[in-house]
Parts: sequence; structure tokens; C-alpha cells
Amino acid sequence: MTDTESSDVTTAPGLTHERVGMFTDAVFAIAMTLLVIEIPRPERHSRGDGTDRMAMARELWHFLDENAGIFLAFFIAFMVLWATWRQHHRLFDQITRVSPGMLRIHIPLLILVVLLPYPTALIGESSLNPLSVTLFAGAEAGLLFCQAGLNLSVVRGGVARPGTDTHHLRVTAIMLFVVGVFWLITAALSWVADGVPYLWLLTPLIILGGNRAGRRFVTA
Repeated sequence: MTDTESSDVTTAPGLTHERVGMFTDAVFAIAMTLLVIEIPRPERHSRGDGTDRMAMARELWHFLDENAGIFLAFFIAFMVLWATWRQHHRLFDQITRVSPGMLRIHIPLLILVVLLPYPTALIGESSLNPLSVTLFAGAEAGLLFCQAGLNLSVVRGGVARPGTDTHHLRVTAIMLFVVGVFWLITAALSWVADGVPYLWLLTPLIILGGNRAGRRFVTA
């Protein structure tokens, strides 16, 4: 990048990272809150004389057991958004401005964040439906690819703070891409096998493998 290009990135209006960060935080907060709206609540029934408390407890327990999949989907989606937001937070602590490329990547990123409650509700209704699994896994993969793109945009756009470990940003970008590919693979597997959502529990191991692959690739 030339000195002129670097100056454009740091002085052009509309590229302050504080405003973009605050707006992104608000979108994440709203999306994480909307997840709970999709959790069903038991219908109100007549309590009779109100003396059979154990019967009411059994009825509520049966309701919770029937909707266990929805609660699991809520937990997974919440952790997905939390991890994505934390990664975004760490990245924005290492930049001085945003580049035009970073702004463009925020469009699909925030669209996926806002849409995630919908596939979460679908997979909560039926984790055996391959299309539900595909939509959920595809949304997660898209979030990971967007995060990878943001890391690379920071390095290539020259907006990192002085002293920032750009080597680590490249490694992180590769790791995010690898994990995103893993989620796409699970989406494909959902059409030929059941129990694919349990494979998502392997994500921490994929992260470790992605970090190792990233370090080898960057240092090669």
C-alpha cells in the first residue's frame, strides 16, 4: 500500500472503527436476545384446586423434555454468536480505522447474525431435518468466513495498530476458514446421516487443528 492509499484509509469520513463497533455490538445484542423468543412456553391450564403440585411439576417436566431440542439449539446459537462477537471485539481492539473492504464484509456478517435466530428455531423443531441442519450450519460457516475475511482485511488494508501481531491475524484467518469448511461438511453430511449436530461438539478440536495448519501455512 502506498502512502497516499494509507492516508485515504485513515482520513476518509465514515471509517471510524468506534461507530462501526458500536453498531455491530447492538446488532449482536439484539440477535442474541431474539433467540429466546423462539423458545416455546407451556399453555396455561386450569390448576383445579391447586393441591396437586406434583402433577403440575410432572406436566412442566414433560413439556421441557419434549422441547429439549429447542433449548439445545438456543444454547448452541447463543455460544456461536458469543464466540463471533468476542472474535470481532478482539479484532477491533487492534485497529485504528476500518477499511472500505472491512465495511463491505460487515454487510453479509450482520445479515447472518440477524438471520441466525430463524435457522435456530427450525433446527429446534427438528434436528433430523437435513434442510434445517444445512441452514444452521451454513449460517455458522458464513459467519466464520466473514470473520476470516475481516482478519485478512486488517492486514491488507494497513489499519492495524502499531505493534499488532499481523502474523497471528493471518493464522487466525486460516483457522476460521478451516472451521468454516468443517461446518459446511457437516451440512453436507446431514443429507446422508442422522445425528450430525453432535459433530459440532468437535469444533474445539477443529479449532486446534486449524491453528496448527495456519501456523504452518504462514511460516512456510
